[in-house]
Amino acid sequence: MAWKRGLLVAVALLGLACGAHAETLVSDKYVVLMRHGVRPQTSSKELAQISPRQWPVWDTQDGQLTPHGAAAAAQLARWEHGVLVAKGLVPAEGCPAPGTVFGWANSSVQRTIDTGNVILSTMFKGCGLAVGHHGGDGPDPLYDASETALGAIDVEKAKAAILEAAGGKLDSLKEKAAPLMKELDAILGCDAPDSACSLQGRPWKIKAKAAKGDKPAHVSVKGPLADAGTAVQVFLLQYANGFPADQVAFGKASTSEDIIRLSELRQIKYDVGNRVPYLAQRGSSNLLNQIVLALRAAPQDKVAAAPATARFSLLMGSDTQQVEIGALLGIHWKIPPYLDDETPPTGALAFERLHDEAGKAYVRMEFVAPSLDQIRNASTIDDRSPPIRATIPLPGCEAEAKEEACPLDRFVELANARIDKSAVAPTAFH
Repeated sequence: MAWKRGLLVAVALLGLACGAHAETLVSDKYVVLMRHGVRPQTSSKELAQISPRQWPVWDTQDGQLTPHGAAAAAQLARWEHGVLVAKGLVPAEGCPAPGTVFGWANSSVQRTIDTGNVILSTMFKGCGLAVGHHGGDGPDPLYDASETALGAIDVEKAKAAILEAAGGKLDSLKEKAAPLMKELDAILGCDAPDSACSLQGRPWKIKAKAAKGDKPAHVSVKGPLADAGTAVQVFLLQYANGFPADQVAFGKASTSEDIIRLSELRQIKYDVGNRVPYLAQRGSSNLLNQIVLALRAAPQDKVAAAPATARFSLLMGSDTQQVEIGALLGIHWKIPPYLDDETPPTGALAFERLHDEAGKAYVRMEFVAPSLDQIRNASTIDDRSPPIRATIPLPGCEAEAKEEACPLDRFVELANARIDKSAVAPTAFH
């Protein structure tokens, strides 16, 4: 009788497994907004002012994709290619048909171009695919609209929006950050009572710069929070690039658990920065509008979006855009052991368009990211050692969702309601 009970259990488990994968929706388009790979600090000069300690030396110029970062990105690309093959969006062998794969990077940031080219050349080896990018000078209005006239901010509105996000004043956030600030002071060598670099003793303030000439207005929270966010991000990048433990965070917080815990300071920085709805609208409405256009497009359409025939579109940007798009849509992702809404190097916010048997279209969102150790070791990413993945529900679509996907028309309605149309302009992808 024992064998019969075992058989019944096995059948039940098989039924559950089949049910979990009995998906009726079929994928027909995949749009990915990916963060670039591992880089050094963007300014060694500014970093030197944060701590009197000697910062480790990188093998790459400030802000550029490192060789290790490229190798780790290639590992993710091989896995991503397999995912697209399984979805039937690209061929398992050979090159994709012309126009079915599209890549576009932020022209203002070379590391996004370099990472995008690593991703495409690894996924489609020998096919000559590369990311395109904006050809003009200055900030790219698709990725950094708030740095241009298109998404220029109103200083007073921005200040009010930041204060609202902080709960009316910065004191509560300062209190929340205090324990980590104290720990970070010790790591940085700034914990002496009379230390000039102490993060704890410096005031938090909103700093505003009015527009001047071709320089747009800028408003942000300055002081120790900005420096803390920079420092903990550099620690994460040191770890991800494979620095020895005694060089990661000066050897004082060198485990992945330490890095992730300290990253809460960066999340607080985002809460009064790129996650502020007004700032997110001005900065990324243009990009979200293009994502919406790409998801809506049919092969016969001629729209100012990523080519309508593209089945896979790679939009290479930064954590800035991922955070702002998340804020615009009101979405959150849980990718433990990372903190909620973390945006690791080569992490990707993905929008998958699907359809059912009747042809009705849906959009499913997910966040995909290698673990810190997968990046650190540039290790193989495959079905046995996959990246971290989390499906993202869209607020306002719960009742209509099917297989964790929102009907396309409802997705478009909700997204358009959040987009600031005054910060949107056509984009020429050529």
